[in-house]
Amino acid sequence: MSHRRIYNLDEVDRFILGTVGQPGEREFYIQVKKAGQVFSFALEKAQAQALTERFKEMLREVKSVEGAAPRDNEPLEMPIESEFSLGVMALTWQIDSQMIRFEGQAITGDQGDEIIFDELASDETDGAPPILRIRITTSQARSFIDRASSVIKAGRPPCMFCGAPINPDGHICPRMN
Repeated sequence: MSHRRIYNLDEVDRFILGTVGQPGEREFYIQVKKAGQVFSFALEKAQAQALTERFKEMLREVKSVEGAAPRDNEPLEMPIESEFSLGVMALTWQIDSQMIRFEGQAITGDQGDEIIFDELASDETDGAPPILRIRITTSQARSFIDRASSVIKAGRPPCMFCGAPINPDGHICPRMN
């Protein structure tokens, strides 16, 4: 039986979304820092948007009134070496600690007879992909939302006619033909 790589990072010092590259070619990362160690996890822009929305929903549901931690505007720490690309993600409200548990499982391919996981696998599942587990406060979640919202918006501006992103060298708008 193969053992699963588990990143258990409770009470982290930093939990942020950041990018590397130019708009249109940006790579998105969640970066976590705990006790001086930095871990980076790659994800898609759409996943970053969905995660940010889910954090907003959760904070509304738990009626958190705790303010955001001071906004972290510092760049991602270098070098960025992704531990793995995030696939399935889950957020859970932990009533006892009043904290949010984030779980992000490595994306799995569909080559050959490899198993595709479209939900979080249990740690006992043979061949379960690596997983990141962290707990953050509601103020860290609010700070993540603030930063993630501006990082996501910092991409290419949308075309006013078709809504597609406009590259620095322009774009061919299907609505203008």
